[in-house]
Amino acid sequence: MVARLFRLRVALLLSVFRGGFRAVARSVFIGLISVLAAVGLAWLPLWLSRGAEDRVAIDVILSSVLLVLVALVPFFANLGSLEPRQFGSYPATPASIATGLFLSSLLSWPTIWLLVWMAALVVLRPEWAGAPLAVIIAGVLTLVLAIAFARVSSALVRLVLPAKATSALRWTGLLLLLAALPVMIFLLADALRSPRSQAIRDAAGVFGWTPFGATASGLSGAVHGEWATAAAHFGIAAAAFLVLLLCWYLLVARSLTSVERPVSAGVTRDGLEIFERFPAKPRDVIAARALTYWRRDPRYRIALFAIPVAPVIMMAALWIAGMEMHVLALLPLPVILLLFGWSVHNDVALDSTAIWMHVASGTKGTHDRAGRLAPVLLIGLPLAVVGSSITVTISGDWRLLPAVLGMNLAVLLVAAGVSSVFSAMMPYPATRPGDSPFAQPAVQGSGAGLAQTLSMLFALLFSLPPVVLSVYAIVDPTLGLNLVALGLGVAWGLLILGAGILIGGKIFDRGAPELIAVTQTFD
Repeated sequence: MVARLFRLRVALLLSVFRGGFRAVARSVFIGLISVLAAVGLAWLPLWLSRGAEDRVAIDVILSSVLLVLVALVPFFANLGSLEPRQFGSYPATPASIATGLFLSSLLSWPTIWLLVWMAALVVLRPEWAGAPLAVIIAGVLTLVLAIAFARVSSALVRLVLPAKATSALRWTGLLLLLAALPVMIFLLADALRSPRSQAIRDAAGVFGWTPFGATASGLSGAVHGEWATAAAHFGIAAAAFLVLLLCWYLLVARSLTSVERPVSAGVTRDGLEIFERFPAKPRDVIAARALTYWRRDPRYRIALFAIPVAPVIMMAALWIAGMEMHVLALLPLPVILLLFGWSVHNDVALDSTAIWMHVASGTKGTHDRAGRLAPVLLIGLPLAVVGSSITVTISGDWRLLPAVLGMNLAVLLVAAGVSSVFSAMMPYPATRPGDSPFAQPAVQGSGAGLAQTLSMLFALLFSLPPVVLSVYAIVDPTLGLNLVALGLGVAWGLLILGAGILIGGKIFDRGAPELIAVTQTFD
């Protein structure tokens, strides 16, 4: 089985040189560019720093980034070939198929590129000549870890996720790339400005004790004669490889004995625009309809465009008052996310002409609450992730990223959870569908001011615990406190969001007829 798979791999390698002249020339050109990129990446630490000690941190960061990309790319791009399920009909055991696929991965273009990069590193680093055994160990561990990460990620995504989820997964990958890009640019600019900067050393220290950077850290320890430290780092990498190898064998065995769940029959999937992207279930259909409103209804668009105005005015006032930019950069995003989550506190009134459908069909209140929050979460979560990265880049300290991200996520989720309760408990007159978004409903004594004030106060009150802890973590930017702030922010936000959906759902179930009566009175 292994020999057969190796022959298939050789055929796949040579297939890029088949076809017309233009196709072959394009393949050769891409190959040359890839080789130059590998050599350039190996030469980058030499360009950034002339000192051998300063290059250690850069080596750890670069090798960590490469292995992280190897582990993540299979989740967001269908680049794999020779997957386990393709060999389900062959008379071979899962163990032999897993072994053959793993070993044959040595003959793939990404693996060859990785070998070129490591060979260039060995040639360009004369300080490594005194520890040839450590160089061999680091090279082998890096190679097998890369193959294991790629294989496990590829098998996992094909086993767990259905084919229809690939589009959403690619958008998620793009979001993560956009979120990581500002921080990576900041780290590169910091390295260019000063390779001995504390940020670079802290990043290398963190990555060095993970499977992604352990091999580079172990090699640097061996080169400097610290064999105990090198053995610890190599041990982390070896343990991670054994765990990934075990996962690979288990995933192959599972893939060969299972099939993908079929798509539900009898569901129309053509001509429904955004509804085609959601399952035919109450909560998901409500989410699709809410997203359609946000895309087409001018009342929602005006609110969406107006939300960033308040933080801009606030920033201008504080800047004139003399606040420093690295502090000022932390303020706008939480305010935007707070207003964004709070903006749906009267969503039932905005949807007054269609609320009767939910009541007549017996839709659960929790489904209604969760579905209406879909636009806020689908827009707000990417905004929080990408915006936090940009905020940290502007502030100039990447160590603040966990605390800033935890604070922003908590504010968004808490505001959305509180709004989910007040939307069902205290609706007030809103602009009717089809009217100008600047028109005001002519209803006296509607309680709009009370509902708005109370919903905002409760959103601010429940946001205090994660915000206060995040402020402490920002003032004292230690890694442990920042991670605690991130964990508390996410956990607290999810807790308040879940409680808001449950409480709002109970209120909706008990007062559904009254909600119809009130909203029809507004109309």
